[in-house]
Amino acid sequence: MRAYFILNPAAGHGRGRARWHEARRLAGALWPGHAVLETEAPGHGRALARAALDAGAGAVIAVGGDGTLGEVVDGFLAASPEKRAASAVSTFPVGSGCDFARHMGLPRDPAAWAARLRAGKVRRLDAAVARFRAADGSARERRFLNVAALGLAGDVALGVERRGKRLGGTATYLLESALAAWRARPRRLSLTVDGVVEAPADYHMVAVANTSTVGGGMRIAPGADAEDGLLELLTVGPLSRARLLRLLPRVYAGGHVGAEGVVLRRAKRVEISGDGDLPLNIDGDLDGRAPVSFEILPGALPFLL
Repeated sequence: MRAYFILNPAAGHGRGRARWHEARRLAGALWPGHAVLETEAPGHGRALARAALDAGAGAVIAVGGDGTLGEVVDGFLAASPEKRAASAVSTFPVGSGCDFARHMGLPRDPAAWAARLRAGKVRRLDAAVARFRAADGSARERRFLNVAALGLAGDVALGVERRGKRLGGTATYLLESALAAWRARPRRLSLTVDGVVEAPADYHMVAVANTSTVGGGMRIAPGADAEDGLLELLTVGPLSRARLLRLLPRVYAGGHVGAEGVVLRRAKRVEISGDGDLPLNIDGDLDGRAPVSFEILPGALPFLL
Protein backbone atom coordinates (compact mmCIF):
# COMPACT_ATOMS: atom_id res chain seq x y z
CA MET A 1 0.00 0.00 0.00
CA ARG A 2 1.39 3.40 -0.96
CA ALA A 3 0.66 6.32 1.34
CA TYR A 4 0.29 9.93 0.24
CA PHE A 5 0.81 12.58 2.93
CA ILE A 6 -0.91 15.90 2.23
CA LEU A 7 1.02 18.50 4.23
CA ASN A 8 -0.14 21.99 5.06
CA PRO A 9 3.19 23.76 5.67
CA ALA A 10 1.42 26.66 7.41
CA ALA A 11 -0.42 24.48 9.95
CA GLY A 12 0.12 25.47 13.54
CA HIS A 13 1.89 28.64 12.36
CA GLY A 14 4.64 26.38 11.00
CA ARG A 15 5.43 25.01 14.46
CA GLY A 16 4.32 21.52 13.50
CA ARG A 17 7.19 21.01 11.08
CA ALA A 18 9.56 19.58 13.70
CA ARG A 19 7.02 16.95 14.77
CA TRP A 20 6.20 16.25 11.14
CA HIS A 21 9.85 15.55 10.27
CA GLU A 22 10.02 12.98 13.08
CA ALA A 23 6.67 11.49 12.06
CA ARG A 24 7.83 11.23 8.46
CA ARG A 25 10.94 9.33 9.52
CA LEU A 26 8.77 6.86 11.42
CA ALA A 27 6.25 6.67 8.57
CA GLY A 28 9.07 5.63 6.26
CA ALA A 29 9.29 2.35 8.15
CA LEU A 30 5.57 1.76 7.62
CA TRP A 31 5.39 2.96 4.02
CA PRO A 32 8.86 3.01 2.39
CA GLY A 33 7.43 4.34 -0.87
CA HIS A 34 5.33 7.14 0.56
CA ALA A 35 4.92 10.51 -1.15
CA VAL A 36 4.44 14.01 0.29
CA LEU A 37 2.26 16.63 -1.43
CA GLU A 38 2.22 20.18 0.00
CA THR A 39 -0.79 22.46 -0.12
CA GLU A 40 -0.17 25.86 -1.68
CA ALA A 41 -3.42 27.70 -0.92
CA PRO A 42 -6.70 27.24 0.96
CA GLY A 43 -8.73 24.48 -0.67
CA HIS A 44 -5.74 22.88 -2.37
CA GLY A 45 -6.00 19.81 -0.14
CA ARG A 46 -9.15 18.73 -1.99
CA ALA A 47 -7.38 18.60 -5.35
CA LEU A 48 -4.36 16.85 -3.83
CA ALA A 49 -6.57 14.18 -2.27
CA ARG A 50 -8.16 13.49 -5.65
CA ALA A 51 -4.71 13.41 -7.28
CA ALA A 52 -3.53 10.89 -4.70
CA LEU A 53 -6.51 8.66 -5.43
CA ASP A 54 -5.88 8.99 -9.17
CA ALA A 55 -2.34 7.74 -8.49
CA GLY A 56 -3.67 4.68 -6.66
CA ALA A 57 -3.08 5.73 -3.05
CA GLY A 58 -3.83 3.13 -0.42
CA ALA A 59 -3.85 5.79 2.31
CA VAL A 60 -4.33 9.57 2.09
CA ILE A 61 -3.01 11.17 5.28
CA ALA A 62 -3.65 14.82 6.18
CA VAL A 63 -0.78 16.53 8.00
CA GLY A 64 -2.22 19.67 9.53
CA GLY A 65 -5.24 20.71 11.55
CA ASP A 66 -8.98 20.29 11.13
CA GLY A 67 -9.01 22.52 8.05
CA THR A 68 -6.47 20.38 6.22
CA LEU A 69 -8.21 17.17 7.24
CA GLY A 70 -11.55 18.62 6.17
CA GLU A 71 -10.21 19.43 2.70
CA VAL A 72 -8.77 15.93 2.33
CA VAL A 73 -12.05 14.34 3.45
CA ASP A 74 -14.02 16.50 1.01
CA GLY A 75 -11.74 15.64 -1.90
CA PHE A 76 -11.67 11.96 -0.98
CA LEU A 77 -15.45 11.57 -0.71
CA ALA A 78 -16.01 13.61 -3.88
CA ALA A 79 -14.12 10.95 -5.86
CA SER A 80 -15.95 8.03 -7.41
CA PRO A 81 -16.57 4.95 -5.22
CA GLU A 82 -14.35 2.95 -7.58
CA LYS A 83 -11.34 5.23 -7.04
CA ARG A 84 -11.61 5.18 -3.25
CA ALA A 85 -12.62 1.54 -2.85
CA ALA A 86 -9.13 0.37 -1.83
CA SER A 87 -8.06 3.49 0.05
CA ALA A 88 -8.54 5.14 3.44
CA VAL A 89 -8.00 8.53 5.08
CA SER A 90 -5.95 9.27 8.17
CA THR A 91 -4.26 12.25 9.83
CA PHE A 92 -1.18 13.34 11.72
CA PRO A 93 -2.45 16.33 13.77
CA VAL A 94 -0.12 19.34 13.78
CA GLY A 95 -2.62 22.20 13.51
CA SER A 96 -3.76 24.80 16.03
CA GLY A 97 -7.11 23.21 16.94
CA CYS A 98 -7.10 19.50 15.99
CA ASP A 99 -10.57 18.89 17.38
CA PHE A 100 -11.08 15.71 15.36
CA ALA A 101 -7.88 14.24 16.80
CA ARG A 102 -9.05 15.26 20.28
CA HIS A 103 -12.42 13.56 19.75
CA MET A 104 -10.88 10.34 18.44
CA GLY A 105 -8.00 10.25 20.93
CA LEU A 106 -5.32 10.50 18.23
CA PRO A 107 -1.89 11.39 19.66
CA ARG A 108 0.20 14.35 18.52
CA ASP A 109 3.44 12.73 19.62
CA PRO A 110 5.12 11.22 16.52
CA ALA A 111 6.20 7.98 18.19
CA ALA A 112 2.79 7.37 19.77
CA TRP A 113 1.09 8.22 16.47
CA ALA A 114 3.26 5.78 14.50
CA ALA A 115 2.64 3.04 17.07
CA ARG A 116 -1.11 3.58 16.78
CA LEU A 117 -0.96 3.33 12.99
CA ARG A 118 1.23 0.24 13.12
CA ALA A 119 -1.36 -1.54 15.25
CA GLY A 120 -4.33 0.20 13.71
CA LYS A 121 -7.19 -0.79 11.47
CA VAL A 122 -9.68 0.87 9.15
CA ARG A 123 -12.95 1.96 10.74
CA ARG A 124 -15.97 3.26 8.87
CA LEU A 125 -16.77 6.72 10.21
CA ASP A 126 -19.77 8.89 9.47
CA ALA A 127 -19.27 12.07 7.51
CA ALA A 128 -21.82 14.72 6.50
CA VAL A 129 -22.55 16.85 3.48
CA ALA A 130 -23.52 20.53 3.45
CA ARG A 131 -25.32 22.05 0.45
CA PHE A 132 -25.31 25.84 0.36
CA ARG A 133 -24.68 29.02 -1.63
CA ALA A 134 -21.11 29.84 -2.64
CA ALA A 135 -19.78 33.40 -2.51
CA ASP A 136 -20.83 33.94 -6.14
CA GLY A 137 -24.37 32.73 -5.42
CA SER A 138 -23.98 29.37 -7.14
CA ALA A 139 -25.03 26.09 -5.54
CA ARG A 140 -22.20 24.20 -3.86
CA GLU A 141 -21.71 21.19 -1.65
CA ARG A 142 -18.98 20.20 0.78
CA ARG A 143 -18.48 17.01 2.73
CA PHE A 144 -17.23 17.46 6.29
CA LEU A 145 -16.22 15.42 9.31
CA ASN A 146 -16.59 17.53 12.44
CA VAL A 147 -19.01 20.43 13.00
CA ALA A 148 -20.83 22.95 10.81
CA ALA A 149 -22.73 25.94 12.14
CA LEU A 150 -24.11 29.41 11.50
CA GLY A 151 -24.96 32.41 13.63
CA LEU A 152 -22.37 32.98 16.36
CA ALA A 153 -20.11 30.30 14.87
CA GLY A 154 -20.21 32.04 11.49
CA ASP A 155 -19.24 35.31 13.17
CA VAL A 156 -16.31 33.51 14.85
CA ALA A 157 -15.14 32.15 11.49
CA LEU A 158 -15.31 35.67 10.04
CA GLY A 159 -13.19 37.00 12.89
CA VAL A 160 -10.59 34.25 12.57
CA GLU A 161 -10.32 34.81 8.82
CA ARG A 162 -9.81 38.56 9.30
CA ARG A 163 -7.42 38.45 12.26
CA GLY A 164 -5.78 35.03 11.99
CA LYS A 165 -4.71 32.73 14.84
CA ARG A 166 -1.72 34.60 16.24
CA LEU A 167 -2.67 33.55 19.79
CA GLY A 168 -2.86 29.87 18.83
CA GLY A 169 -6.00 27.84 18.25
CA THR A 170 -7.66 27.61 21.66
CA ALA A 171 -6.98 31.20 22.78
CA THR A 172 -7.96 32.63 19.39
CA TYR A 173 -11.27 30.78 19.28
CA LEU A 174 -12.06 31.75 22.87
CA LEU A 175 -11.37 35.43 22.16
CA GLU A 176 -13.36 35.44 18.92
CA SER A 177 -16.24 33.61 20.62
CA ALA A 178 -16.31 36.21 23.38
CA LEU A 179 -16.28 39.03 20.84
CA ALA A 180 -19.09 37.37 18.88
CA ALA A 181 -21.16 36.92 22.04
CA TRP A 182 -20.59 40.55 23.06
CA ARG A 183 -21.94 41.74 19.69
CA ALA A 184 -24.55 39.01 19.29
CA ARG A 185 -27.99 39.50 17.92
CA PRO A 186 -30.39 36.61 17.28
CA ARG A 187 -31.40 35.73 13.73
CA ARG A 188 -34.85 34.66 12.59
CA LEU A 189 -34.38 31.17 11.10
CA SER A 190 -36.60 28.48 9.67
CA LEU A 191 -35.61 24.87 10.36
CA THR A 192 -36.79 21.65 8.79
CA VAL A 193 -35.58 18.65 10.80
CA ASP A 194 -35.92 15.18 9.26
CA GLY A 195 -38.71 16.46 7.04
CA VAL A 196 -40.67 18.21 9.80
CA VAL A 197 -41.07 21.95 9.19
CA GLU A 198 -40.70 23.97 12.39
CA ALA A 199 -42.10 27.43 13.05
CA PRO A 200 -39.61 30.27 12.39
CA ALA A 201 -37.81 31.30 15.58
CA ASP A 202 -34.95 33.47 16.80
CA TYR A 203 -31.59 31.76 17.28
CA HIS A 204 -28.10 32.91 18.18
CA MET A 205 -26.63 29.73 16.71
CA VAL A 206 -27.54 26.50 14.99
CA ALA A 207 -24.88 23.79 14.74
CA VAL A 208 -24.77 20.22 13.49
CA ALA A 209 -22.06 18.02 14.96
CA ASN A 210 -20.64 14.69 13.89
CA THR A 211 -17.90 14.90 16.55
CA SER A 212 -17.86 16.51 19.96
CA THR A 213 -15.56 19.55 20.00
CA VAL A 214 -14.82 22.75 18.10
CA GLY A 215 -12.56 25.75 18.61
CA GLY A 216 -9.66 23.91 20.20
CA GLY A 217 -11.63 22.00 22.82
CA MET A 218 -15.13 23.47 23.21
CA ARG A 219 -17.34 20.43 23.88
CA ILE A 220 -20.25 21.71 21.86
CA ALA A 221 -21.85 18.26 21.51
CA PRO A 222 -20.44 16.06 24.28
CA GLY A 223 -22.35 12.94 23.24
CA ALA A 224 -21.56 13.07 19.53
CA ASP A 225 -20.53 9.74 18.03
CA ALA A 226 -18.99 9.57 14.56
CA GLU A 227 -20.25 6.00 14.12
CA ASP A 228 -23.93 6.21 15.11
CA GLY A 229 -25.40 7.44 11.81
CA LEU A 230 -26.77 10.63 13.38
CA LEU A 231 -25.93 14.32 13.69
CA GLU A 232 -26.22 16.23 16.95
CA LEU A 233 -28.32 19.36 16.35
CA LEU A 234 -27.59 22.21 18.77
CA THR A 235 -29.72 25.35 18.86
CA VAL A 236 -29.13 28.41 21.03
CA GLY A 237 -32.14 30.65 21.43
CA PRO A 238 -32.40 34.44 21.91
CA LEU A 239 -30.45 34.73 25.17
CA SER A 240 -29.09 38.03 26.43
CA ARG A 241 -25.48 38.89 25.66
CA ALA A 242 -24.60 38.66 29.35
CA ARG A 243 -26.10 35.16 29.49
CA LEU A 244 -24.14 34.10 26.42
CA LEU A 245 -20.89 35.31 27.95
CA ARG A 246 -21.61 33.44 31.19
CA LEU A 247 -22.32 30.25 29.23
CA LEU A 248 -19.15 30.47 27.13
CA PRO A 249 -16.63 29.03 29.63
CA ARG A 250 -19.04 26.19 30.45
CA VAL A 251 -18.87 24.94 26.87
CA TYR A 252 -15.36 23.53 27.47
CA ALA A 253 -16.83 20.94 29.83
CA GLY A 254 -20.15 20.54 27.99
CA GLY A 255 -21.89 22.45 30.81
CA HIS A 256 -24.04 24.45 28.40
CA VAL A 257 -26.16 21.39 27.59
CA GLY A 258 -29.50 21.68 29.32
CA ALA A 259 -29.10 25.37 30.10
CA GLU A 260 -32.04 27.66 29.42
CA GLY A 261 -32.35 28.35 25.69
CA VAL A 262 -29.89 25.62 24.68
CA VAL A 263 -31.38 22.53 23.02
CA LEU A 264 -29.49 19.46 21.85
CA ARG A 265 -31.19 16.71 19.83
CA ARG A 266 -30.37 14.23 17.07
CA ALA A 267 -31.25 14.24 13.39
CA LYS A 268 -30.24 12.83 10.03
CA ARG A 269 -31.05 15.88 7.90
CA VAL A 270 -31.43 19.56 8.78
CA GLU A 271 -32.43 22.41 6.45
CA ILE A 272 -31.96 26.04 7.49
CA SER A 273 -33.03 29.29 5.87
CA GLY A 274 -33.29 32.80 7.22
CA ASP A 275 -33.22 36.52 6.66
CA GLY A 276 -30.00 38.31 5.83
CA ASP A 277 -26.52 37.14 4.94
CA LEU A 278 -25.63 34.16 7.15
CA PRO A 279 -22.02 32.93 6.77
CA LEU A 280 -21.25 29.27 7.45
CA ASN A 281 -18.52 27.81 9.62
CA ILE A 282 -17.66 24.33 8.30
CA ASP A 283 -14.92 22.43 10.12
CA GLY A 284 -13.56 25.78 11.29
CA ASP A 285 -13.50 27.34 7.81
CA LEU A 286 -15.57 30.27 6.62
CA ASP A 287 -17.33 28.77 3.62
CA GLY A 288 -20.54 29.87 1.90
CA ARG A 289 -23.89 31.23 3.00
CA ALA A 290 -27.33 29.99 4.00
CA PRO A 291 -29.81 28.68 3.00
CA VAL A 292 -28.12 25.39 3.76
CA SER A 293 -28.94 21.73 4.28
CA PHE A 294 -26.90 19.22 6.29
CA GLU A 295 -27.20 15.47 5.87
CA ILE A 296 -25.42 12.57 7.56
CA LEU A 297 -23.45 10.11 5.40
CA PRO A 298 -23.43 6.99 7.57
CA GLY A 299 -20.19 4.99 7.45
CA ALA A 300 -19.05 6.87 4.36
CA LEU A 301 -15.42 7.40 5.36
CA PRO A 302 -12.86 4.61 5.74
CA PHE A 303 -10.49 5.97 8.38
CA LEU A 304 -7.17 4.42 9.35
CA LEU A 305 -6.76 4.54 13.13
